[in-house]
Amino acid sequence: MMARLKLTLVLTAATTLLAPAAALEAQAGGRYQVLIPYFEPLEGARDNFGKDASEDLRKMISTLATHEAIDRREIDREADRFDIDMDDLNCIRSIQLAAQIQAPIVICARYTQGADKSWTVDSEIRTVSTQETFALEPFTVPERGREEAARRIFEQFDRYNTQIRSAAICADYMASQQWDNALRTCDESLAVNPDAIGVRYQRARIMYELERYDEAMQDLEAVLGMNGFHEEALQLAGYISASLERDEDAREYYGRYLEVNPGNAAVRMNIAYELAQAGDPVGAMAFIQEGLDVDPENINLWEQFGGFAFTAGVEAQQASAVGQENGGGVAPEAVQHYRQAIEAYERVFEAKGAETPVGHLRNIVGAYIQLEEHEDAIRMSERVLETHPQEQQLWVYYADALQRSGRLDDAIVALDRVLELNPSHPNAALRQGNWLIEAGRLNDAVDVLTRASAGDSQKAEQAARLIFNEAYQNGYNEDRFDYAIEGLTAAKRLPGLGTAMMNQLNFWHGFSLYQSAIREQQPSTVPTAQATLPKFQEALQLLQQAGDYPATVNVNMTELLAGVNTYIEIQEAIIRRG
Repeated sequence: MMARLKLTLVLTAATTLLAPAAALEAQAGGRYQVLIPYFEPLEGARDNFGKDASEDLRKMISTLATHEAIDRREIDREADRFDIDMDDLNCIRSIQLAAQIQAPIVICARYTQGADKSWTVDSEIRTVSTQETFALEPFTVPERGREEAARRIFEQFDRYNTQIRSAAICADYMASQQWDNALRTCDESLAVNPDAIGVRYQRARIMYELERYDEAMQDLEAVLGMNGFHEEALQLAGYISASLERDEDAREYYGRYLEVNPGNAAVRMNIAYELAQAGDPVGAMAFIQEGLDVDPENINLWEQFGGFAFTAGVEAQQASAVGQENGGGVAPEAVQHYRQAIEAYERVFEAKGAETPVGHLRNIVGAYIQLEEHEDAIRMSERVLETHPQEQQLWVYYADALQRSGRLDDAIVALDRVLELNPSHPNAALRQGNWLIEAGRLNDAVDVLTRASAGDSQKAEQAARLIFNEAYQNGYNEDRFDYAIEGLTAAKRLPGLGTAMMNQLNFWHGFSLYQSAIREQQPSTVPTAQATLPKFQEALQLLQQAGDYPATVNVNMTELLAGVNTYIEIQEAIIRRG
């Protein structure tokens, strides 16, 4: 199922099909005003038919309880204010005039006269606020049929009202999230006028809410087929496409939207955010970059660009096989994105200073660390810690950069600062211990880890595992048994270890002693026997204290203990013979 994210830009209510109504109540007692210009004669037809028929229609419309036609003289006065003769009011000019005088509806008609003197009328109703067209069925009336022509249009006007009422009810259901009822009433409205853009868009939103995404896209394409720059439709189509991982389609829809509003930074950022949330941070960066091309000093755009670039860098590195192929390194695409993130966030820091969100600053240092540019990471850390000295995570990043650059003691001091800020920090002391272990400073590591694990059995076990892993990997596995024994002995000194952990440590301690003694007992002289007999005896005691751990690593303890005892007997015999 598609992840459900909040659509921050797409209208959550219906389109404003009846928006001008409130403004008209004071003018017409709550009745919608209808502007009806003279019907337009075509192909040399006489104009008297159109003038008379339009006047008849005005009278009929004014009989309705819900609508009132604007008087011819009022239309003439309003047109004159804009230096237009009423005779020159075609449909387009009438819509423009209606918008100026807040008339929500225009009825336009054109006609021709046939050889038999009959009149063929083509008419439509325009909703001014949405620029939607409600096409009426063409008809033909006889030469003296101007009143019949007005009546035919008037009768079809009822179909328009039915469509508007259904659309309004649909909008109400949408507002209350009754999606099934909303779909039913929208379909009723579209059955009357399939080309109603606003209702078609409402239906697309309903399909989205019902998670019927393919049908939503079909409705959105229908909307865009009628109005290629319908802003809400472009946004919703882009969002659905991005959420379905159709990244190219998403960018195309969003790109068309921003052709209309290239300088709208807030909208651009919201669109980019939706793209990133849907899994396309690179596409989000492209949208922000276009905004920066228009407004390069917009810090909000730089701030968002930095976040998307950092995310893109992380994702590029995770998806890359570079680390597996050549033993390490940062993928080239990740390098590019990290550098973009650094540039963007440093611009933000220059502008906001101490007001810069700490997450941005961590990302700058983190990007430098990912790029293995540790000196830059240190420089930036020291700079941001001047403005954010209490941010423990920044101290952690600073310590990490110091350790990676070989400044271990400085790194330990930085983590000491973390522990001052937060004595219960979950891993600062463990990290100190791990770094000291890696540096071969085992005794220092044990001191640090002992303090860290005091009174905390969970931390004690974590610390013991750190030491055990080092002893096993770089000691036992490398046949450096003395190093392994040193580490395992140190791990056992940690306070509060559980039985399972002690069993594990005792086994490998004993087994390492056993392996070391086997090597040292050659060439089986009295001195070697005297030197190794205590080791074999201690190994036997430790192995006997391993509990049930050996079974977890498939060791046959009977055979192992027998072997140890055999070596003990051999050393004792050599000593007796000597």
